Amino acid sequence: MVDDKTAHLQSEVNRIAALLNARPIQAGVVLKDDDRNIYIDDDGRYHYDYWERGRQKVDHVGDIDEALYWFACDIAFDIGGSSSARHCPRDQDPRILMWAKQYEVLNRVNPGWATRCVRETAELLRRWGRHDDVALLPNIPGRDG
Repeated sequence: MVDDKTAHLQSEVNRIAALLNARPIQAGVVLKDDDRNIYIDDDGRYHYDYWERGRQKVDHVGDIDEALYWFACDIAFDIGGSSSARHCPRDQDPRILMWAKQYEVLNRVNPGWATRCVRETAELLRRWGRHDDVALLPNIPGRDG
């Protein structure tokens, strides 16, 4: 039986997937073989997680907006990667097109999410010592720290 919160979560997953022309995932079902999941735990916290070879690799926990952000961000990353693989000139770093496309498609869903994604990616790159790679991201306010 699906409760109202899970039904609402599924409705939002379906809406975002449709906006991004992607397949939705089933809310409330946890699959553990190279799968992404979105669900509500017994304490009412929302999760977006990823399992690889039977092990949980990522678990983002928060409210519904947080879980939906990570769902949309992952889809947008996949779209960006596919677009870059097909259309990137040989003399250009493919991450430029990948991150630009990710920003573009996230911006269609939620402009705040698109900005957040660029800022968080920039922070990760800096943390990993890849400071020069930050310039490959879309040039938005706050990208450079």
